[in-house]
Amino acid sequence: MAKSVVASKAGGAAETSMEDILRSIEKSNQEIRGEIQLMREDVKEFKGQISESFNRLETSVGGLSTQLTTLEKRVVDAEGRIGDTEEKAAIHGRAISFLLQQEAELMERCEDLQNRTRRQNLRLYQIPEGSEGRDMVAFIKKLLPTVLPSLPLKEDDIRIDRAHKTLTPRSKESDPPCPILVGFADYTVKEQILRQAWTQGQVKMGDRQIYFDNDYSPELQRKRAQVRYVIKELKQKNVKAKCLYPARLRMMVGSVEKTFPTLMEAAPALQKMNIQIRVDERDKLQSELTRRRWERQDNRRGKNGNLLSEEDCRVFFPGNG
Repeated sequence: MAKSVVASKAGGAAETSMEDILRSIEKSNQEIRGEIQLMREDVKEFKGQISESFNRLETSVGGLSTQLTTLEKRVVDAEGRIGDTEEKAAIHGRAISFLLQQEAELMERCEDLQNRTRRQNLRLYQIPEGSEGRDMVAFIKKLLPTVLPSLPLKEDDIRIDRAHKTLTPRSKESDPPCPILVGFADYTVKEQILRQAWTQGQVKMGDRQIYFDNDYSPELQRKRAQVRYVIKELKQKNVKAKCLYPARLRMMVGSVEKTFPTLMEAAPALQKMNIQIRVDERDKLQSELTRRRWERQDNRRGKNGNLLSEEDCRVFFPGNG
């Protein structure tokens, strides 16, 4: 009897312990399910955040793609405009070069014509001021046979169209007298007088030495003055040199006599003699343009004669197609 009671108590305790275990397990399961539910909610929230972030990123990428497309189009348009601008700039450069060469050619021709119209003129230097009196022409006619006794011309043979002083200003009394410009009716008479003066060497009017020279244009006078300065430097080094028309330099280089059309072309030879020359930028440009003009004239014998093509001209005159 006692054993059955003990067994019954033991069975009841076991059942109670099992129930506690089951309840504990159920409680743990509930807690785990709660945690899992929380984790699911967190994951769902995280997925929502990620989805939202991806949506924003996709929107940004879409905006960037649109901007890149726009930029690409603008770059293509800009490249096209730059290409057109570069092409037009090249055409404009050729046009400017063409016009500069044309200007240089026209200036050269005008300079030549100006000096040709002065061929019958003669310049007299160092004639005392006031010695001409009131009649300059009569004064010159009497002066020439007097200072050039070997001149094979009579006073009546010397026909003068005009004679007057140049417009060179005299700021002080100590300045040299104004040159006198004499225009002869006959070019040969002027040449005889000039040659006789050069042959005679010293031409004096009383105790004063006077000088004769051609009437050159101001530009040619400037160039010849530069050549004369170089000739003076060469003579100090015992180098024979002289100035040829219009402003060419002829000098001895070693044992050979050479002629240089411009001082710029003579610069290397002069530098070897320690003679430095200063060439104006406009002279350099004119020399370069003249060289290009001769090259262009040589090219005219071929197919590429003009610097400007018909297509180039259409850029400036689009209506003349």
